[in-house]
Amino acid sequence: MMFAQAKGRKVVDATTAETVGTVTGCVLATEPARIAALRLKPQEDVRLLAWEDIRAFGPDAVIVSPAADRTASTTAADAPDPLGKQLLTASGQQLGPLLDIEFDTTDGHLRRLIGAGVEVSGDALLGAGTYAVVIADTPPGTPPKDPAPQ
Repeated sequence: MMFAQAKGRKVVDATTAETVGTVTGCVLATEPARIAALRLKPQEDVRLLAWEDIRAFGPDAVIVSPAADRTASTTAADAPDPLGKQLLTASGQQLGPLLDIEFDTTDGHLRRLIGAGVEVSGDALLGAGTYAVVIADTPPGTPPKDPAPQ
């Protein structure tokens, strides 16, 4: 799934069917490259939802564990949302802004990082900060791939 499709999706408690919030962003983790948490515009006092608390990514909503069973997110609340940040190689080459992320809805694994005219494997992620999303350098002579048509 593309993260642009997940943004704005309702987050619903699996037991009560109450809306917990709306997806507004994400927090990335490395080793393995994945979405560690979802940022929410809260209905409750939940602003960051750990991936482990997600039960399903449905076509209309994200279903999460009941409030009593949710784990506290181990991700810092001030971790930046990666979308819109510079996509930067380890050697400092700027590839433009990160426009979207393709991820696996079952485990949060990053499949692709997509910028303007560039697409890289999610496994290339080295880190995400306040200024940039850093990826591994591509082998010399390897041109960036164009994003697949949607």
